[in-house]
Amino acid sequence: MNLTQFKRNPDGTTFHVKMDDGFEADVSSQKLRDNCPCAGCKGEEVLLHKYVPLNQKPATVDSYILEKAETKGNYGIQLSWKDGHDTGIYNWEYLRELAGG
Repeated sequence: MNLTQFKRNPDGTTFHVKMDDGFEADVSSQKLRDNCPCAGCKGEEVLLHKYVPLNQKPATVDSYILEKAETKGNYGIQLSWKDGHDTGIYNWEYLRELAGG
């Protein structure tokens, strides 16, 4: 499964996701940002120790404005937000899950 389209909808707050297997759906920028998969947002496990991020900056209006989307290899898409956050890479399966698939 690969992403074939990631396009901002006319409403400006949702994105159309299309996969090469025929899956198509819309997902909101808020859902994407609130579910950012990066270690700074979700934490990570290193050598059986779970790192949980503390004192995250509160979300602002700029937190939900997508400025750039760039594919990474054949496995995911990196989203860059107006507030400067750009470390989350959403693999195709996770993006599909967020879009309701």
